[in-house]
Amino acid sequence: MKETAKEDTMKIEEGLAKNPLFNGLDDFYLKDIIARAEVRSWPDGIHIITEGEAGDAVYFILSGRVKVTLYGEEGREIVLAVLNEGDMFGEMSIMDDKPRSANVEAVSALQCLVVSKTAFLEYLSRHHKVYMRFFAYLTGRLREATRKIGGLALLDVCGRIAHTLIGMARADEGSKEKVIAIERPTHEELAAMIGSSREVVSRALKKMTQEGYIKIEKNRILLYLSE
Repeated sequence: MKETAKEDTMKIEEGLAKNPLFNGLDDFYLKDIIARAEVRSWPDGIHIITEGEAGDAVYFILSGRVKVTLYGEEGREIVLAVLNEGDMFGEMSIMDDKPRSANVEAVSALQCLVVSKTAFLEYLSRHHKVYMRFFAYLTGRLREATRKIGGLALLDVCGRIAHTLIGMARADEGSKEKVIAIERPTHEELAAMIGSSREVVSRALKKMTQEGYIKIEKNRILLYLSE
């Protein structure tokens, strides 16, 4: 039993270590946040967070995938982001005490480390290094939102798709890689992300493939960057 518990803790630490708040930090920081939290699991299709409800916890994805969405006046779904292992969600309401600003739905079997608002704020107050990383993370979120707004306003459909795929890749800043591999989203997800339709996205992807900008494989898309 002790060995099983130890193995479970190691898996949680490995998942947390992929998050930008904890990547490269000593085990002490990971063990302390784990001690303040609980591991929870959900099946595919379950809503984890609903827009407008009170925010009482932050979620660190250990395995699985979620989509962050809003719904238009006619019920049309708008996908703001697709998050994977190493990402987090629910942090905005923790900081500003306002209701949840979007919906979060599991799109595959999901496991998260869930930290209550009180526990997370206390953790940040005790660990200045993580607090500064969290501040930098929120600043990065604001920059990404600005980038997306600019892309939606100024680019054509192919450009918006490329813009979105690059954002999903989370490539290291300053990377000199000329080919980026992105976990393959569905045409519906891409359409919702760029404010278009599935049919338009399908035609654009076909055109981008024919012109050599992308290569679509079973589980990923390869995006070829220009010099």
